[in-house]
Amino acid sequence: MGTESTATISARGANLAEVVEGFDLEEEMTQVEDFMQGLVGSPVMVISEPARHVISAGGKRLRALLVLLAARLNHYDPPKAVAVASAVELIHAATLVHDDIIDQSPRRRGLATVHSKWFRDAALVGGDYLFALSATAIARSGDIRVLDCLGRAAVRICEGEISLVGNVNPIDQALEAYYFKIGGKTAVLFEEGLKAAGVISGASETEIEALGRYGHNLGMAFQITDDVLDYVGDPAVIGKPVGGDLRRRQITLPLIYAADDGMSPSMRTTIDRIDDGAAPDEIEGLLTWVQRSVGIGQSQQEAQRYCQGACDALEIFPSSPIRDALEGIAWFVLERNR
Repeated sequence: MGTESTATISARGANLAEVVEGFDLEEEMTQVEDFMQGLVGSPVMVISEPARHVISAGGKRLRALLVLLAARLNHYDPPKAVAVASAVELIHAATLVHDDIIDQSPRRRGLATVHSKWFRDAALVGGDYLFALSATAIARSGDIRVLDCLGRAAVRICEGEISLVGNVNPIDQALEAYYFKIGGKTAVLFEEGLKAAGVISGASETEIEALGRYGHNLGMAFQITDDVLDYVGDPAVIGKPVGGDLRRRQITLPLIYAADDGMSPSMRTTIDRIDDGAAPDEIEGLLTWVQRSVGIGQSQQEAQRYCQGACDALEIFPSSPIRDALEGIAWFVLERNR
């Protein structure tokens, strides 16, 4: 593992706005929003209204922000960068719509999810529609290599979404399944989005691959941190009760590590019975065990390892404010509380 740079250390504890301050990104982020909304043109309201609803919900727009920054490392072309940033966000939005159907989530970002506000079929088609809009955005970038990047991402996202982590043991198999799942479900869109940013900026193949490694490591740290927050986050901050993954029997890294820390056979049985007869107090007892176990700390250490890996991948680029900002975003992802 590499040694943290001074820039990385100074960025720790900063919020996202502080990290990117001075790059005048507000106007371009507004252009991304306008670009995405401008693509929604279907006269079929049951398609266009859910699409506008999801886009308007916003969020951190972290993926778009990363594309706009990474594209500045070489020769910056604002229209192309906005198109690629929009394509990445539309793919992400589509996956969220489908995620919410699978998880039966009633709300996201404080708003009703598409399947709960309209109906399930509208959500299914709405997610597909957002994927289709992303293809239009990719075409507007004017570079077929962007399609290659984001097409790979779409394939891996589907593979990650459908993959299951079947059990917590044996631990090596559980870890392999978990990393495969989050590598597709989350990390690949960061990875390929950043590679696309390199493509449109005229980066060398070596630089493009470095941006991909940065994105992969960042995405892995992002998802592991999400999984930790699902156990120990503040419900008032994260906007949902803790333990949601466990109650849906989604086996994530904290649970895998906790199970390897002397978990009793009865609790292992509870994991197997979450979908089939486990009592609420049994699940709550399991949740408390994980919260108090080494699983939280070990998962946080793993997220930190990926975060440092993201920063190490940027060493190929000369020191610059943009590189510092990308490093700062990596630490923001690790240390966020929501």
